[in-house]
Amino acid sequence: MLGLMDTPGSMEELILDVDDNLINREKRSISRSDVANLCVAALMRGEGNNVSFDAIAAPVEEGATVKDADTTLSEFLATCKTANYDN
Repeated sequence: MLGLMDTPGSMEELILDVDDNLINREKRSISRSDVANLCVAALMRGEGNNVSFDAIAAPVEEGATVKDADTTLSEFLATCKTANYDN
């Protein structure tokens, strides 16, 4: 599956990375709702940083807790990763 999906958000694990590192994953899709939640989280948590990233969602095991977009983005920002557009 590829691209934006018209499925409920907050049902899958959000995976953030940079520089097309997610391109080789079999499932490369994310719900529109999760993208919207990531945008809101970025406005609240971005703190004026110049950061870019790739985002997809992955299924979770039944009964597993799904982190919200704010938590996922905060953890990603703590890694100090950002996409490299130098080349």
